[in-house]
Amino acid sequence: MDIILCATQRCGSTLVIEDMRNTGVLGQPEEWFIPWDPGKTDLNWEEHLTSVQSRATGDNGVSAIKIMANQLDPVDRCLATFLKADREGEFAHVATAFPQARWVWLRRNDVVSQAISRIMAQQTGINHATAKPEDAHFSGNMMRGYNPNYNKNAVYQYDAILSHVTAITLENLVWQRFFESQGISPLKLTYEDVILDDTMSHLDTFAELAGVATPVPKTPRKMVKVGNSRNSEWRERFLRDAAKKNFKHAAPN
Repeated sequence: MDIILCATQRCGSTLVIEDMRNTGVLGQPEEWFIPWDPGKTDLNWEEHLTSVQSRATGDNGVSAIKIMANQLDPVDRCLATFLKADREGEFAHVATAFPQARWVWLRRNDVVSQAISRIMAQQTGINHATAKPEDAHFSGNMMRGYNPNYNKNAVYQYDAILSHVTAITLENLVWQRFFESQGISPLKLTYEDVILDDTMSHLDTFAELAGVATPVPKTPRKMVKVGNSRNSEWRERFLRDAAKKNFKHAAPN
């Protein structure tokens, strides 16, 4: 695998993989490990890994995948059914399976906004949006043609947001522990930097990692930002509530 994008849900990873796929030279990144479940003992995981590698590879031979932090453990256990780890440390089978990979760690600095984005997605069933209704897109739970009122019925839940803030923090710590235990120095990106960079310089960096000539083709995204003023209102409300509650879950009635 040439590039592995390491992410957490709602950190901007779908936006980044759209950028990558649009170049035509940076593989076919997607969450190819979503169906991997070590409880499915009747499946040949070695064949599934071969399938992932095939689907993740573009016409020029460059491959790329996206792995979420919560996929590391099940994927590692599936790999362990046929692959012997050649190293110690956290999720050693994952590291062994991709010895030549260039690892890219994408994070979102504002974990509160990321947590709220998760809640909005859960309550509305909408994860992504395109600017125009006619825009086709590879991602699921897509709103084609952005409707600013899509989340008008969403309900603020302090405890739920706090739980996701905690989860995101732990997920990022899991990635950090994996990198440290495996001696990996990933390329680090933040959503906030990527979204503001009109030159999409991260794509040239990815190309250099994969040995692809730069600059690479760059296409404007079809995806648009889903969050709106309601997200911002919840963020301010949550931070006020968190301070009042001493940054703990609300006391039970």
